[in-house]
Parts: sequence; structure tokens; C-alpha cells
Amino acid sequence: MKFRFTFITVFSLISMILFGAVALAATDFTQFGFPKVVAEKEIDAGNAAKISHSGIKIDIPEGAFTTDVKFQLLEGDNSHFQVNAPAGETVIMNFAFRVVDSKTNEIIAKFNRPVMFSFKDKDVNQWSIYNNVTTDGIIAPNQLPAVIDGRTLTHPIAGAPVGWVITSPTHSVKK
Repeated sequence: MKFRFTFITVFSLISMILFGAVALAATDFTQFGFPKVVAEKEIDAGNAAKISHSGIKIDIPEGAFTTDVKFQLLEGDNSHFQVNAPAGETVIMNFAFRVVDSKTNEIIAKFNRPVMFSFKDKDVNQWSIYNNVTTDGIIAPNQLPAVIDGRTLTHPIAGAPVGWVITSPTHSVKK
């Protein structure tokens, strides 16, 4: 009886580890609403870098990656995400990352140090919300609220297990 309990316990632990690994597996968000590479940069292992595109700034600190990577900023059409946006909210921007190990071509899902994302736009305001977007299109506020200073929204990002959209109340979005 003791052997059976141990076998079941070990099997259960192995199953949890395997299923946990699947849940944390890196995702290619070009397949989930973010098809366009709008900016990219080759970053040597351990180095800091900056990427900018159309109001977006990404500051990558030293040590974020221990291997050479290609860091890509992805976008899709806001209308694709608007259908799942919370009522009364308008999607004002969307993005995802695809960070690829230059040697193995594997997507990196977790960063060693968080990168700092910021977005400056006329539609960012004190009520703007930084939301996660899962592969099945579900939009939900990120657990850590963004910092908003005037028309700039800032948020640290420790990995790329989801994509993101920023929404603002529809009445505040300039047509």
C-alpha cells in the first residue's frame, strides 16, 4: 500500500510539473491577433537596449537576457480586440512581444529583469487601463496597475506570457 501511495504521489508531482511547463510555455503572439512586427532589435547577452515606435518606448535593462536575442514589438488592429473590450472602454493601442533566442530560435517567455514599457498618446488619461490579452482573446486588467503621468502610461513587464491592450473610457477618446 505504501508503494502505491508513493507512486501516485510521484506521478501526480510529475504531471503538475509537466502541465505547469505547458502553462508557462512561450507563445508566438503573431498567431493570436498581433501579426505585425513594427519594431525589432538584436540585443547581445547582458546588454541594455531601447526600442521605440509610434509613442511606444521599451527600455531593456542590462541583464534582462543571458543569451543574444531578437526582441520584436508586435501589433495588431485595435478593432480585433475591441470586440472583447470591457463595456464603455475603447482600445487605444495593442502590443505583444516576441523575444527569440538567437542561437536556439526558441521564444523566451520570462525575462531575467523586467523591461519598462511606456506609451504616450493623446487618448491616455487617468482612467486608462493596462490590460492583459490571453491567447483566447480574453481581456482583463493587469494585476499591477499602470502608472499614468499626464498622457504617458508606464508599466514594467517581466515576461511575455500574454499580449496587452490599453483602453480608455469611450467618452474620453478623441474621435
